[in-house]
Amino acid sequence: MNSFKKTLFVCGIFAALTSCNFNKSVRKDLVTGITTKGDGLSAEKVYVTINDEKVSDNEFYYGQNIYTIFENMSGFMVENNRYHPQMEVVLISKAGDTIMHEANLFQQNPGFGAEMKTLQGNMLLARPIYSSEDYTLHYKISDEHGEGVFNSTLQFDLLHDPAIKVDKKGLDYKEGYLLSLTKNAVITDSKVAFEELILMDFQDVSGYTRVDGAVALGLKIKVTDANDTMILNMEDVFGESTLSEEQIKSGLGAQLKITKGALKNPVTFKVTIWDKNSNARLDAETELIVE
Repeated sequence: MNSFKKTLFVCGIFAALTSCNFNKSVRKDLVTGITTKGDGLSAEKVYVTINDEKVSDNEFYYGQNIYTIFENMSGFMVENNRYHPQMEVVLISKAGDTIMHEANLFQQNPGFGAEMKTLQGNMLLARPIYSSEDYTLHYKISDEHGEGVFNSTLQFDLLHDPAIKVDKKGLDYKEGYLLSLTKNAVITDSKVAFEELILMDFQDVSGYTRVDGAVALGLKIKVTDANDTMILNMEDVFGESTLSEEQIKSGLGAQLKITKGALKNPVTFKVTIWDKNSNARLDAETELIVE
């Protein structure tokens, strides 16, 4: 009797929501809020990484690429030293709308070697995803040759980058972010390297006036260091060119590459977009640490 009570107690300490049936489990990560449910399949750890680093909360920035890692999975049917997982991913908005759905991320994969026990799925937090919204990310891992199933659910908030300060006067936009074109990654720590090509991008700009069906916008770029030394000053990148609705919807951006030389941090990167057919404009700026 005492032994039986002790077994129940140990099981309860392991996880309040975990069944003593070792083929089924329910767990919740108190750091990120990820919940997992296993029935026949299990994972030793489930966590999220960005740029190969584990995240410590459930708040992300637009444009980040998040990876959900399912570490040391077991329970798959193994044939000829290979197993055949399937991974379904669904992203749902706070309103309950399905934003993305992929039935099987491993559809083109002929299977994995039995020694490869860690699986991962990734989600790029970009259009049709937008910041200032809450989302729920579901993964379902199943066994193509068995009945095992493993589910994970992560609720997260998508935030605007607070490092980009924008003053809107008639022009508006759906999304704005700072991107390293060199690394193909969103910059969230303000740190860039010499010779690194970066982009301040604004998607779905609105509020401009059409004249004879044409859209005429201006784009000014001004870059100075902490000593107020002028690094770059371009009055109008677009010049006399007109823009199509498709071009504006896909993004209006200012590119910058700082060549190696003497400067004092921080570097201020200012961008102004204005409508040549009205008084509408927006002014944006961010500070960079160039290393």
